[in-house]
Amino acid sequence: MTEAKTIAAPLEEKKRDYAQDIAKGIGILLVVFVHIFDYPKWYEIIMAITGVWLMPFFFTLSGYYYRPGARTPGECIRRRAKQLLKPYFIYSGVIWFCTTVYNLIVASTSFGETLWESVKQYLTFLFSRNSLVLVGLAEKGKMATPSSLSVSFTSITVPFWFIAMMFFADIIFFLIADFALAKMKRFISVTSGLILLSFLLNVLVDAIGFGLPWNIQNVPMATALMLVGAMFGQTKLLSKETVKTKWLVINSLVALAIVALIQWQFPGAGSFSAGVFFYFGAVEVFPCVLLGIIAPFMLVSFSRLIEKIPVLSKALIWVGFRTLPILLVHMFISKFITIFTGIDAKMMGQKGAIPGESALNLLLTIAVIVLYRIVWELLLKKIHSKKQAA
Repeated sequence: MTEAKTIAAPLEEKKRDYAQDIAKGIGILLVVFVHIFDYPKWYEIIMAITGVWLMPFFFTLSGYYYRPGARTPGECIRRRAKQLLKPYFIYSGVIWFCTTVYNLIVASTSFGETLWESVKQYLTFLFSRNSLVLVGLAEKGKMATPSSLSVSFTSITVPFWFIAMMFFADIIFFLIADFALAKMKRFISVTSGLILLSFLLNVLVDAIGFGLPWNIQNVPMATALMLVGAMFGQTKLLSKETVKTKWLVINSLVALAIVALIQWQFPGAGSFSAGVFFYFGAVEVFPCVLLGIIAPFMLVSFSRLIEKIPVLSKALIWVGFRTLPILLVHMFISKFITIFTGIDAKMMGQKGAIPGESALNLLLTIAVIVLYRIVWELLLKKIHSKKQAA
């Protein structure tokens, strides 16, 4: 909704390395796929190959274009607050309003009870998933789904945890990035310290039995991955000059093999979403970091091969510029597609989906998202043109 000015980067810009944008496009489509398409026999295989490295990948890549000294920490934080918090509250507010209205219409309970349940769900959402128990709604490690509501608001805003964690990680990152990136010794010390801090916080979480608000225990780890991404950017480790064409396939396959090896030994390890699928305790921190280092090599190398296919690369670049709105709306759209079409498709963590109907839901969700973004951005463009003319 609010990102049109920041995402409408021209494709003819020569200095931009579009492999990263293609990689983001592939990444967000895989996020949509993992959240929507679910079939029991394939579930663990799909998660092992496409799921566990996605969020670490996005955190690492988010630091790639950071350049020390370009802006003050305060300027960077204010800019990111506008980019992240504004859509966070606007999208969540619109989704909450839509689900509340729907539930008030279809719920069999009283108006007051339905509205109160909806308000409590929104309050729980504000503390993100796996948070402290609030107003008696959240269960350990699960989202609350009150039976009195036909659509659980919290169940379709699961991806919002990423935005909350990103914002808190950004604050730390911008305050320490210039210091940490100035020397390699500092970089190693700071990133190691952040990883250790996340490990210790997760030890605490394991001991008390529930996550901290906004998944604070994993924020230092996310910051460490952003620093890794910034170091990749400084050393041009993912650039065209560094990665030659003949190594693209080899790099992608080797990285994928390492991911597969980790998953073979520890199925589901590294799930950055706080172990919603699998969880190995505080040691989960270390495969998350490893996957956050490996995944960019895998996906960016593969994306350079995609660059050679013009139509596909332009489509993925278009998607890559819109990762935030796609992340925030895809589960909401998917849920209401199943309601209004009667498709018996399950979403993340729900077993028993019919493959054909689940695939149809996925395709319809992507189609609706594309249509929504095209229409919305055209409207914003017209509004902007009228303002300029006035």
